[in-house]
Amino acid sequence: MSKFRKALLDTSLFRRSYIICLFCSNISFVLIPAYAVLAALFIWGVFLMVYNEVKRQTIQRTRYGLWLAAFVVSSFITILVHLASTPLYNVLNVVMVLHVAICFFVFYSVHTEDGLNFRRELYSICRFIVYTTTVLGIAGLAFLMAEISFEVLWFKFIVFENRFDGMFVNPNQLGFVNAVAIFCCHMLLKKDFIAISGRERVSRIWISSCIAVNAISLILSDSNGALVLMLGYVIFFLIYKMFGSERKFSFKQIITKSAACLLAGVFIVAALFFMRNITQAGFSQIMKDTKPVVVASDDIDIIVEGEAGVTFEHMNKNIDSGRFKLWKQAAKMFAENPVLGIGKGNVYEYGNRLFEGGIKFSDSYGILAPIMTDFHNGYIMILICSGIIGFILFCIFGLRLFWHVTGHVFREDGLSESIMPCMYSFLCAYLIYTFIEVGLLFNLNFMVLFFWLILGYTSCFLVKYEPDSELGTFELFGRTFSRGLL
Repeated sequence: MSKFRKALLDTSLFRRSYIICLFCSNISFVLIPAYAVLAALFIWGVFLMVYNEVKRQTIQRTRYGLWLAAFVVSSFITILVHLASTPLYNVLNVVMVLHVAICFFVFYSVHTEDGLNFRRELYSICRFIVYTTTVLGIAGLAFLMAEISFEVLWFKFIVFENRFDGMFVNPNQLGFVNAVAIFCCHMLLKKDFIAISGRERVSRIWISSCIAVNAISLILSDSNGALVLMLGYVIFFLIYKMFGSERKFSFKQIITKSAACLLAGVFIVAALFFMRNITQAGFSQIMKDTKPVVVASDDIDIIVEGEAGVTFEHMNKNIDSGRFKLWKQAAKMFAENPVLGIGKGNVYEYGNRLFEGGIKFSDSYGILAPIMTDFHNGYIMILICSGIIGFILFCIFGLRLFWHVTGHVFREDGLSESIMPCMYSFLCAYLIYTFIEVGLLFNLNFMVLFFWLILGYTSCFLVKYEPDSELGTFELFGRTFSRGLL
């Protein structure tokens, strides 16, 4: 087999290339070339998905894959239903459904690849994120300390709407990357992860620098969603540390440990908000002579005026940042097509038909509005795009997987130095994060793919603890399948 053919059929290489390319699409300087490369990688991903299904029967071997396959079929039916009314936007619908299928059967289905050392694959991704975010973070903070803030095309470097965005496209994307980098640092400190991956340990100086730089950047970005993700990760990991060490608890132990988790959670939240206020106040004093970069937009209700410097706080003082209006529009759109939904590609067009001025915030995306328009809630997006049928299919998959993974996280011994509790905590935190941010499924971005990447690696542990040989089989259409498919 030639080297080119070997690389072409290397699903692990694709996953690493794809997730790194999506990471780079968050960086202002390289966003446009990254998306150009992403188009080629997307075609590669579709090819690999089809090839692996033909050669390895990926769908049949994917844990709970029957529900995911049914979801994809339901999404294609939605496209056919709306084909006549919005033929142009259904091209985008097809791309989005293929993107969803790649999430399911290339990223999540990593556990079907025999002989793959997934820890080695994850290690290379974590190391890239740690090194890159540290370098970019230091550069961004250096520009900030030098009071340099400027605009090139539509990119607002260092300060965007009174918040720190460093070298990234906007503060929310920066905040998510910061949280992911800290999560990667935590995993790189796990002994089992390094030993089984067969790689050298990343220097603790790099890890310490990464945590410090990304923690400061996260605070200065003032991204509420990223802060929720980080807090959720810490709190869920704390719950694991409290309840994952023993198999049986007395009623008194349950009450005591629960109270301890609650108190610790309150303390962590209070401490983090205190640190945020102190850090923002300190940097705002340094930046007191620098005016914030203001972008005219409907989502800004209160704009800092005069000669005030950067305060690293939202200009929009509403606690929901306009999301309540978005969700009201989503409710009306859902009522129009509740059973099968309308598909992601039609959200922008149907919004223009239903609401005067279209969906809130959509005008700020310019020519990318058909792709970028979103209701900032992953669950609502699934309801709108796939309807009740798709939502139920997705929930069956999600709940079954969550139930089984949770059982093993809190039941298996010897996980203290494993990355499984870390990944489980991140996934739980992300499921809360996606209530208020773009994510979960119908968006071709780093946030969504990173979630499915971690979910896929978590599924590798599930297959380890629940071998197909122990699950039994069932008959369907005259063929025998593993019960793991259900």
